[in-house]
Amino acid sequence: HHMSVLFITHDLGVVGEIADEVVVMQNGVIQEQGPVAGIFEKPQHAYTKALLECRPRLDRRPMRLPVIEDFLASGGSANYAERPRGVTPEDAVILEVKDLGKTFFLKEGLFGRKAVPAVKGVNFRLARGKTLGLVGESGSGKTTVGLTLMRLHDATSGEVLFEGRNLLSLSDKEMMAYRRRIQIIFQNPYASLNPRFTVGNILTEPMKIHGIGKDQKERVEMAFHLLSRVGLPEASFYKYPHEFSGGQRQRIAIARCLTMKPDVLICDESVSALDVSVQAQVLNLLQDLQDEYQLSYIFISHDLAVV
Repeated sequence: HHMSVLFITHDLGVVGEIADEVVVMQNGVIQEQGPVAGIFEKPQHAYTKALLECRPRLDRRPMRLPVIEDFLASGGSANYAERPRGVTPEDAVILEVKDLGKTFFLKEGLFGRKAVPAVKGVNFRLARGKTLGLVGESGSGKTTVGLTLMRLHDATSGEVLFEGRNLLSLSDKEMMAYRRRIQIIFQNPYASLNPRFTVGNILTEPMKIHGIGKDQKERVEMAFHLLSRVGLPEASFYKYPHEFSGGQRQRIAIARCLTMKPDVLICDESVSALDVSVQAQVLNLLQDLQDEYQLSYIFISHDLAVV
């Protein structure tokens, strides 16, 4: 139809694919503009260079992803020391999934129903302190696998062995002890937090339900510590979710998971809604937490560079 398109996004990969020209904005001011090839290959402004450096890359895994503020403060120097990767036979397996299946049944007609297989014959192992990437396009069954592992969906077939015990065969009472140990960070930081709760309520309620902390005072102190651990001030404890940005909300969601002191964290597209610099901050945080607590991650994403 010979339309002209103004394409607004934080995804530089999409800009590189779709755009002819690009305008780079910071704090309401245009810092640089021109043909896409020129901007991407020879950026002139420090902010543009920082944006490009913040993107995860397919050819390396640095110890820490650079964030815009650090890149600008360092004058453009970034630490590209490689983080070791891979699983060895000596690594203990904390979670093993065998022939996992999930079928949804939809009503069809007056009395009939239609079977829709969402997950079929999934097998994998997750090592302690390591990250397993789960990739695929929308609708491929990635999120269904994550929700089924936590029994938020009932599996149709298969086994989920957590330290050798099949979670799918446990009673609800027996499962309570394991719910603490497997947590999930949902994709949408705007929908995953109760808008009627303060951040303090959001963090202390799970601890109260699971009997963590001897009293409310201790739980509040633990909440303050977790807020500090995810880079948020203590004043955040008294605020509501709508007072925070998307990146800050995702940090609150991570802090909520950490209240349970989990062994396995399922990250369901947990950085896909964030811009490149905030995404780098959250990924660095997840990596720091894994280093400190030996967490195991199942990282669900359609972004291969992030994986």
